[in-house]
Amino acid sequence: MPQDLRRFTTSGDDGKRVYTDGEDLFLPSVTTVLDELPTPQGIKYWKRKYDGTGGNKHWRDILMYKSNRGTMIHYKLLNEFAEEDMHGVEEESSTEELKLEGEWERYRDDLVYAEDAWEEIKQIRGITKEQVLDVECFVTNVSVGYAGQFDLLYVDESGNLVLSDLKTGKGVYDKYKLQLVAYENALEVPVDKLEVIRIHPDSETWEVSQSTDWNSSRKELWADFMDLRMGMGDVEEEFRQVAEDGIDDG
Repeated sequence: MPQDLRRFTTSGDDGKRVYTDGEDLFLPSVTTVLDELPTPQGIKYWKRKYDGTGGNKHWRDILMYKSNRGTMIHYKLLNEFAEEDMHGVEEESSTEELKLEGEWERYRDDLVYAEDAWEEIKQIRGITKEQVLDVECFVTNVSVGYAGQFDLLYVDESGNLVLSDLKTGKGVYDKYKLQLVAYENALEVPVDKLEVIRIHPDSETWEVSQSTDWNSSRKELWADFMDLRMGMGDVEEEFRQVAEDGIDDG
């Protein structure tokens, strides 16, 4: 991330993230923009089912584990491509929470599958240290008004420039595709392919989903993301407050 920008995140179910220089720029994160999407009916049903009663865990606890697991799997799988160790505030916090909640061993078991799947994916896709151009890279689109951090930019064996995001969910959702398109439109280089790499330890499944196989074009997805961002309007004052109230995590 540029040294003149910092990232602040508020806590809670409606937590928001802002990238700011502390003076003029108060940019919502890509994921915060995507939170403007309506909640799917399936998610609403899932939250009602897992409300902490009848022997079911509460959905907040389930999401907390998956979020912390995702943070740590990202770190473990992508760190080999970084020039410096990527372990930071988020990884430290996730480690502490996993241990405090008694979920550390569960995470370690899930990591074993993720690492095995990652080795297979790297071999199939030709992802090597020599082919990787950037990892966990900060990007910003000041004209539209957002910022974020993509996972991986690499050149595949056919010479295509591939922008890739690593996910640990059970499916390749439209939200993931919108996220990648937003990153693409904040890059200063033309990208040949967008790619979601999904590794799901719970079901022990993985897949590589590329933009050439998606139902919606990148142009259509970008228009959808722009609609979400424009629908937020002028957010400077709101996200100035997010910066004041949030935790400095980078």
